[in-house]
Amino acid sequence: MQTLLILTVFCAGAYANFGEGGKQAIVNHHNNVRSKIAKGQYVARGTRKESGTNMMKIKWDGSLESSAQGYANTCPTGHSTIPSIGENLYYYWSGSAISNLDQFGGMASAAWESEFQDFGWSSNKFTMSLANTGIGHATQMAWALTDKIGCGIKMCGPDASKGGMNRVAVVCHYKIQGNYLFKTIYNSGATCSACPSGTRCEQSSGLCA
Repeated sequence: MQTLLILTVFCAGAYANFGEGGKQAIVNHHNNVRSKIAKGQYVARGTRKESGTNMMKIKWDGSLESSAQGYANTCPTGHSTIPSIGENLYYYWSGSAISNLDQFGGMASAAWESEFQDFGWSSNKFTMSLANTGIGHATQMAWALTDKIGCGIKMCGPDASKGGMNRVAVVCHYKIQGNYLFKTIYNSGATCSACPSGTRCEQSSGLCA
């Protein structure tokens, strides 16, 4: 089997959506990362990050799922121009047939998070300099006030640019949108000490829900 995997700079097949298993894997992976950050347990390339005061718990959102699936159905090669929505993309190519699309929920999430391990995480303020280190997917996952996610997936079939290997496209949409220039990714301090209005601290995770 020949397999090739690629991420975007940052951030014709059968119609398909993520099943419940794929959706849950995405939500779980995001919240696991966010919980570790909130509790001061997250280590990015050997450096432990400070605990977070305002990290929201992410929940699946049907409207974001619809927008993400709609874009995934176009078999995109770059980011959309949908306003006020954060977006992460993931592509996967394989020389063999692909049947279990749910597996790509966890794979995409793990690939995005791996940017923190590959490139480190030097600052909690989002700047172009920080983005250019290659962690734009991961910082969207960690954006404290993002509390909704919805994702889509499409089996795009043979890709002539990759020797006819089958291509899968994964799109995740987020609200609120993260990666605003010169904004803070999360506020450091005592875990859950500054949960946004209308939320409370979930003691088990350290997230605001």
